[in-house]
Amino acid sequence: MTPARPVLSVLDLVPVSAGRSHADALHEMVALARAADAAGLHRYWIAEHHGSTTFLAAATSVLMGQVLASTERIGVASGGIMLPNHPPLVIAEQVGTLAALYPGRVGLGLGRAPGTDPVTASALRRREADPGSFAEEVVETLTYLVRDPGAGLPVVPGSLLPSDARSPTVSVTVHAAAGPREAVFTVPDDVGRRPPVPDPARRVRAVPGEGTRPQTWVLGSSVNGARVAGSLGLPFAVASHFAPAQAEAAITSYRSVFASAQASAPPVSGVVSDGRPHVAAGVNVMVAPTEQEATRLFSTAMACTARILGGRPGPLDEPVTDPEAWRALANGKDVAVASSMALSFVGTPDDVASRLHALAERWGLDELLVVTYAHDAAARRRSYELLARAW
Repeated sequence: MTPARPVLSVLDLVPVSAGRSHADALHEMVALARAADAAGLHRYWIAEHHGSTTFLAAATSVLMGQVLASTERIGVASGGIMLPNHPPLVIAEQVGTLAALYPGRVGLGLGRAPGTDPVTASALRRREADPGSFAEEVVETLTYLVRDPGAGLPVVPGSLLPSDARSPTVSVTVHAAAGPREAVFTVPDDVGRRPPVPDPARRVRAVPGEGTRPQTWVLGSSVNGARVAGSLGLPFAVASHFAPAQAEAAITSYRSVFASAQASAPPVSGVVSDGRPHVAAGVNVMVAPTEQEATRLFSTAMACTARILGGRPGPLDEPVTDPEAWRALANGKDVAVASSMALSFVGTPDDVASRLHALAERWGLDELLVVTYAHDAAARRRSYELLARAW
C-alpha cells in the first residue's frame, strides 16, 4: 500500500565542483543540510565512496556528525555504509554514539558494494560481500545496537563467551539468486585471538550505542540486496538513481521475500521491525524556475555520469547549453550513461513534483531519495527548496 504522502529526503554523495577545494565542498554539504532542514525535508542520507576525485563522502559517520551538529530537526542516515569495508562493531560504536547524542534522528543504511576501485578496496581490508555474509554482518551490527545495557549475554558473532558455552547461532533464510537457503551463522571460537572469558559482563559491547535502535535500511541496486532486506524484515532502499533498470524487479522481490519471511519465520535476532515492508528509491532531480534553466543545469549531472562510466572521473563540470555535450566525455559508453540516468526528473517545481508523486504511487514508495548535482552550490540548494515547496 502506498503511503498517503511519501516523504522527500536528500541523498548526498558530497560532490566537489571544478574550481572548488575539498574544504569548500564539505562546507557546502553543511549549507545544503541546513537548507534541507529549513525546507522541511525528511532525512539527509550520506553515501560512502573512497579514493574518488568526484565524491568526498569517505568518512560517512564523521560527515553524519557534522550534519547532525549543524541542523535542528532533520533525520540523518548513512546512505549507506558499505558494511564489508568495516568491522560491524566499529560501525555499531560510531553510529550508536551519534544515536546516543541525537536521539530519534539517526538512521543506519547498510550496503555491500565496494564504493571504490579494487586496489582501494584491498587497502580497506574488504571482506566477503556475498548476500549470505552480508546478512550475517547486518545481524551482528544490529544485535550490538538493540541490546539494552545490562541485558544478558547477546547472541552476537564475535562475543566473548564462557569456555564451556555452546557457540550461539543466528539462523536466517537468505533468498539468493539460486533460491532460498538457510544461513546459520555460528560464533567462531578463535581461542588464540579472543580467549574465552567466563564473565558475561566482559562480553563484546557497542558502548554507548547499546539500546539506541536506529532505524536500519538495507541499500541495494539489485534483487540480491532486496532479498537480504526482505529475509531480515528490514526496510529496503533501491539505488534506482544509477541502476533504474533493475529497480522494479528489486522492489517486487523485496516485498515477496518480506511477506514470505514474516509468515514463515520468527523475527531475526537484532532486527526491530513493525512487520510491514518499507521502500525508498533514489531519483535524479534538477528543479529550476524554468524548464530551460533546469535542463541547462542538469548537463552537469549528465557530464558527471559520462565521466565516471567513460573512465575519466573528475570534479563536477560547469553547465552547458548543449544537452548532448556529455557524449564527448562518455568514451563510447553512451548507452550505459543514458541507461544509468534514465530515472531523472528535470523541470519546473510543479512538473517535477507531479511526476515524482506518480512514481511513488506506481512503486509504492515510502520515501524518495533525491540526488541533485550542480556545479553551483546555490543552484543545488535552490533545487531542493523549490521541490520541497511544490511537494
